[in-house]
This record gives sequence, C-alpha cells and structure tokens, in this order.
Amino acid sequence: MAGMAKDYYRILGLARDATPVEIKKTYRRLALQVHPDVNREDPGSEEHFREITEAYGVLVDPLKREKYDRGQHSDFAREEVFRDVFTHADFHDVFDDLPVKREWLERLFDIGRVIAYEALIYGGSPKEVLKRSIVRFAAQGASKMFHHVMDMHEHIAISQDIASHGGYITIEYRPGFRMSRIRVRIPPGTKSGTVLRIAGMGRKNFRKKAGDLYLHMDISSL
Repeated sequence: MAGMAKDYYRILGLARDATPVEIKKTYRRLALQVHPDVNREDPGSEEHFREITEAYGVLVDPLKREKYDRGQHSDFAREEVFRDVFTHADFHDVFDDLPVKREWLERLFDIGRVIAYEALIYGGSPKEVLKRSIVRFAAQGASKMFHHVMDMHEHIAISQDIASHGGYITIEYRPGFRMSRIRVRIPPGTKSGTVLRIAGMGRKNFRKKAGDLYLHMDISSL
C-alpha cells in the first residue's frame, strides 16, 4: 500500500482484540448494509464493499493479521487479499447467505473472477478451485472465439410504420454458400440503431453448431 496505512480495525468498527467470530459477524452485518445491489443509488457503495472486504480479508487471516499488527502493512495487495478470501474455505463461508451473483462478482472484483465464483458457489480446496477455474476460463475463451468467428451482423432498413407499430419482415442473407430467408418479428417502438439477436442463425461449423445473427436496425425515411 502506498502512503498512509489503512486502519482495518476502524474500517470494520472493531476493537484490536476482536475475535475471529466477532470479525466474521461484523463483516457480514456491514456487507449486507453496503451491498451494491441494496445501494444502487450510491456510486460509492462498490468501493465501500471492496474496502470492508479487504479489511476482513486481512484481519480474519491469522498470518496476515499478525503481520498487520506488527506494522507490516505493505505486504498486503488488495487483489491477493481478495483471492485468498475467496479460495480459503474458512474465510469465504461468511458469504454463504449473502446474495452473490456471478455478474456482481465480476463487476466488483477485478481479479480471480472465475476463481472467486468457483470457490463461493462450489467450494473445495484451493487446488480443486484452481483446476475447475482453468477449465472454466478455457471454456469461456473458446466460446468467445467461436462467436467472434461464427456470429453474423446485418444492417436492415425498416419502414417507420413497422418501427413504430411492430410487425414482421422477411430478410435474405448468406450464412454459408447458399442464401437463406427468414421471417423476423420487429417489436413495436424499435428505434434506429436497435440490434436484434437471432440465436442460432449465424454461420455453422462442421459440427452444425451455429453462431448468432445480429440485425442492426435502420429506419427508412421513405
């Protein structure tokens, strides 16, 4: 940490002789209070949650707490604290009843996002969590690459009447060697720039697995 050391005891409102049980109990109470989903109108709630989680991660870990109490504050990088909290069963059980969503974790914590999710949702030893996380990372990467190649994007001009009131249009496009024709429902109130996703109507690979078709709406002035 650069600059003045953070007072983790003050951040959590704890006495310096607080027990592990008191640390967990206090963190759970604060976590529920500052949970970003509960405080959507407060732009500082996410950073507040990170701050109390960092404090919790240091004080609940006997080794980190001992170093902290000896004044070795520079030994704690926030990302490492988060990682250790989420991969240590004795530390992350505090989250058991908290409303945890994967997208929420990914938005809130910049590191070990998949690892954090694996540990919180499925548990297991750090080695097991890491192994499952590597598999999940690989699957996510393969999925992104597949869609990058197999998805299609088409710009479609529709009338103002169809855009306003909705209806059906028939489009032709070429997902492979042949032209394809599909009927698409346009929802009422469609605006220029709206993108409609048609699942499974993109290019197909040799296993007949298809990407998605994205239709970008342009409103015709005629």
